[in-house]
Amino acid sequence: MVDVSVQSATPDPSVGDLLAAWLPTQRWYPGAGEVSVEPWLAVTFGPDGEVDGGGDVATGPASDGGAVPTAEPHLVLLLVRLTGPALPGGELVAQVPLVLSDVEHVGLGHIGTVSTDAGDVAVHDGGAHPTGWVTLLHAMGVPGDLDTLTERARVLAGEQSNTSVILPAVPSPGGTGAMLKILRTVADGPHPDVVVPEALTADGWDGVPRFLGALEVDAGDAEPVHLAILSELVPNAEDGFELACDLASRDESFAPDAAALGRLLAELHLRLARVLPAGPPLDAAAFVAGLRRRAERAVAEAPDALAGRADEIVALLDELEARLAGLSAPVPTQHVHGDLHLGQTLAGDGTWKVLDFEGEPQRPVAERTAPDLPLRDVAGMLRSFDYAAAVGGAHEPERWRTDAAAAFLEAYRAASPLPPGLDDDTAEVVLRALVLDKALYEVVYESRHRPAWLPIPLAAVDRALDPTG
Repeated sequence: MVDVSVQSATPDPSVGDLLAAWLPTQRWYPGAGEVSVEPWLAVTFGPDGEVDGGGDVATGPASDGGAVPTAEPHLVLLLVRLTGPALPGGELVAQVPLVLSDVEHVGLGHIGTVSTDAGDVAVHDGGAHPTGWVTLLHAMGVPGDLDTLTERARVLAGEQSNTSVILPAVPSPGGTGAMLKILRTVADGPHPDVVVPEALTADGWDGVPRFLGALEVDAGDAEPVHLAILSELVPNAEDGFELACDLASRDESFAPDAAALGRLLAELHLRLARVLPAGPPLDAAAFVAGLRRRAERAVAEAPDALAGRADEIVALLDELEARLAGLSAPVPTQHVHGDLHLGQTLAGDGTWKVLDFEGEPQRPVAERTAPDLPLRDVAGMLRSFDYAAAVGGAHEPERWRTDAAAAFLEAYRAASPLPPGLDDDTAEVVLRALVLDKALYEVVYESRHRPAWLPIPLAAVDRALDPTG
C-alpha cells in the first residue's frame, strides 16, 4: 500500500489560476453562482511507499528543495473548500486530483502547463490519467504495474457528480474487473457509498456491485474522509435508464423489468433494515414541514407553472399531516437509497443491481443520509419511468409509464410489507406526497434548463394532486 501524506494545501499561484479557469467547465463541478474557492488540504503519495514531504502542489517533492519538478508523473489530491449561497448547506469540499509531470510527460487529461520557480510543470486531471488511477489502486492495496492494471481501462462517459473508471484488468473475486469511483465532492466522516455497499456485501447480498475497498485519509482535526471507492465490475451491464429508453423507443413494454426492479428494491429495503441501525420513529410534523418548505420554494421559483396549483398542493399536504397525526402507532424510519431512479441501476446478465448510495447531491449531507421512509425510493423510481417514456419517445407514453409503474408497485408491495403503524390508505397519501415532492423539484429544474420538458413533471404534479383525474 502506498504511504499517504496530508498537509495544508498551498498551491503555486500559477496552478491556482489554471484551476480557476478549468474547474467551472467540468460537469462534476458543484459550484453555481458566486462561489469562493479556498485550497484546504493536499494529499500526496510517495514512490515505493515512501511518504512525500516538502514541496508544494505544483512541484511535488524534490530532494533539492524543489528546484526541479519530478520527471515521472505523480498524483496530488487537492481538496478545496467551496462556499456560496447556492451550494447545499452553503459549503462543500471538492476533490481535485492532479497528475503533475515535467513537460516531457504530457499525457491524458492535460489541463495546461505552468511555469513555476521549480520549472515548467504539466498539470493533468488525475481522474483521466492512468497514473492517477494506479496510484489510488495502490493506495487501496491493489498490486500490479501501471500497464497491467490499466489495460482496456476507460473513463465512464456521461457521469456528472463523480468520475468512474472501468478497469477490466484489476483482479476481483468474480474475475470481471473493477470500477474505481473518484469522489468529486467529499464530506467529513464515513461516506454512505462506502458504508452501505460494504455492509450489503458483507451480508452476502448480490443486489449491489461487490464492494472491494475504499481510500480514506485522516484530515487532521476533521473526521477522516473517503476519497475513492473500488467495486467489482458488473459484466455486460447496461444503464437502467438507457435500457428503459431503448424499450420505449421501440414501443416494447418495460413491465417485466419494472417488476424485477420492484422485487430488487423490496429486498434492498429489507436488507438495509437488517444490516444498518434503525432510525428514530418518524417525526410526522417535521416530515410534513419539510415537504411544505420545499413545495413553497418550488412555487416561488416557478410561479408561472405552479402558482395556479398552490392551493391543491397545500390541500394534499394538509391531508397527509392529518392522516399521520391520526396514526395509533409510531412509524419507524430506516436507511434508504435516497436518490433512486433508473440511472442508479444496472441490468447485466439477466439480473438487476442498484448503486450510488450518496443521496440527492443538492441536499446537505446530514439531510440526505438521514433515515427516512422507504417510500421515498419508491417515489423516485416512479418518476424515472415517466422520464424514460418521454425521452425514449414511446408512441403512447402514458400507457407505457402506467404499465411499468403498475408492475413495479405490485412487485414491491408483494415483497415488502408496510412499516408498522402505517395503513394502506395513509401509505397511498404518503407516496403521492413524495411523488409530488420529487415532481416539484423537476418542475423548477425544467423551467430553468429545459422548458420544452416542463410538461413531463407538470403532468406528474397533476396526477399526484388528483389521482382520479
